[in-house]
Amino acid sequence: MKLNAGQLQGNLKRELAPVYLIAGPEILLREEAVDQVRSAARQQGFTGRMRFTAERGFDWDQLAGAGSELSLFAEKRVVELRLPTGKPGQSGARAITNALGNESDDLLLIVAEQWDLASEKTAWAKKVQAAGVYVPVWTIKSPQLPAWIRQRMQTRQLQPDNDAVQLLAARVDGNLLAAAQEIDKLLLANGEGRINLQQVEQAVSDSASFDAFKLSAAILAGQRTLSLRIATSLKRSNTPGQIIVAALVRELGVLQQFRGLIRDMPEQQVFRKLGVWQSRQQAIRAAVRRISAMQLRTAIQQLAALDRIGKGQQYGEFWINLDQLILMLTVTAGNQRSAA
Repeated sequence: MKLNAGQLQGNLKRELAPVYLIAGPEILLREEAVDQVRSAARQQGFTGRMRFTAERGFDWDQLAGAGSELSLFAEKRVVELRLPTGKPGQSGARAITNALGNESDDLLLIVAEQWDLASEKTAWAKKVQAAGVYVPVWTIKSPQLPAWIRQRMQTRQLQPDNDAVQLLAARVDGNLLAAAQEIDKLLLANGEGRINLQQVEQAVSDSASFDAFKLSAAILAGQRTLSLRIATSLKRSNTPGQIIVAALVRELGVLQQFRGLIRDMPEQQVFRKLGVWQSRQQAIRAAVRRISAMQLRTAIQQLAALDRIGKGQQYGEFWINLDQLILMLTVTAGNQRSAA
């Protein structure tokens, strides 16, 4: 069964499938869908959890072992498989397909971060869709953003007028994480009900001077001093590390995908495929020239470590590690320039 992200919650209330494939580049929609599946599973008595990340060198026998391994307390489990590239390879495709035939009571949750239409048409993905639920989460294109913002506000019992929606769309510049954050601020400040242009303007003007999304922009621009100042402000305001990591993952993920696609297609086609707005294209070009492929890979690995630190799954000081990441990504001759 194929569902869009908006249909998933209603489907989960009716039944729980044995396998879910949540796949696509839009981190907010993807991770919210994953959380919905986890929550529904907990309510249905899936109290255990096993998690695998299929990075290079991953032993696919671990997935097979998870299906045959009995829990000490006979608990039902969610077996979560992360595919950072969205491509499990022949061994992985075979292991996933075999897992679909297991008679285990476990629920298999597959999360693919990089994804495209070709991935959707692979044999293993079609078999997952036939056996359970497939939820693609594509990047919201700029013409679709106002409708998405309106729908998101309505789900939170906010009734915005058209001018309010258009201003918010312009404010977030295609970043769904930023849009979600601003909508939550509006709800907190005004409560449920009608939202007009003036209320959005007030919320925007009351926003913190620095936020996670400004940090991403400053890093992409190579502005070391400004980036470190923003990080300090985020620390003082007790901004959750998850928001910061998510914003950086989104931006660095775009850079990584851009590097991979630009070799085979025209630049503007790449920008359209990735949903990069006109106003952000020059920043992406400059960042790709400045940040090497090796730096980018290292940064993404460091972000994964930051995520674990922020969740208490790994020892370390989140803010010190964030500063070190900033220093690595802003190594240029013009490091000391900051925005006015």
